[in-house]
Amino acid sequence: MSPSPREQANAPVREFLSKRDWSAQTPARRRILVAFLRLAAANGYNSVSMRTLGRELGLKAPSLYSSFPQGKDQIVAESLLWFTHGFARDLLDAVQEASCAGDYWAALVRFHVAQQVSTPEADLWNLLVASDKVAGFLGQGLREELAFWQSLHEEMYTAAAEEMGLAVTRQTIQAIFTLLDGAAHWSAWDGTVAHLESLADHGVALSRSLLEAGTPSPLGGIAGLSQHDTTPSLAPSIL
Repeated sequence: MSPSPREQANAPVREFLSKRDWSAQTPARRRILVAFLRLAAANGYNSVSMRTLGRELGLKAPSLYSSFPQGKDQIVAESLLWFTHGFARDLLDAVQEASCAGDYWAALVRFHVAQQVSTPEADLWNLLVASDKVAGFLGQGLREELAFWQSLHEEMYTAAAEEMGLAVTRQTIQAIFTLLDGAAHWSAWDGTVAHLESLADHGVALSRSLLEAGTPSPLGGIAGLSQHDTTPSLAPSIL
């Protein structure tokens, strides 16, 4: 039996993860990465210097440079990659138990929303990647690796949609990512697990509404549009 579309989408994510081995990362380097992500997420990327990072960790500059000889640029690059690989690994774990494409989609969305809402570093990741498109401060190799991960992540959603029988467009997937990446801004999370689960459920409903509204209909155009309408008929929960 040939693998399902979601299984085919998972395979390159596993390959992506296999290309970097984080097990040899020293505790000192990991501690620095954690501190950088925490400070940058709380105070902004530009507020973190080698001096403020050292003060946060109780370290002198030579100790930081012994772990990261290239300074802040190297810390930024490794922290982005480290977070990316952790996100991808945990996402794969989250979708493993999905028994059908609908459950797989829901698992993708629930994980996505939970990360964006409860992990400030996820919002920082999005901000840095978006800022780089304007300022170009990340190295080309790093930029390409992060873009490659984004394409793999989007393909997981596309595979789920297609397995559900929906001929999704890339524009629709990107609209769904805009919704989910912004979850921290529309959720007003109260800090409880129960509310986080409710927000994840809401994210699933919203994303499915966008997915179905953006699916081309058999008669042409977009599902949810009549011949005279120019606005998709969305579920009330989106409005």
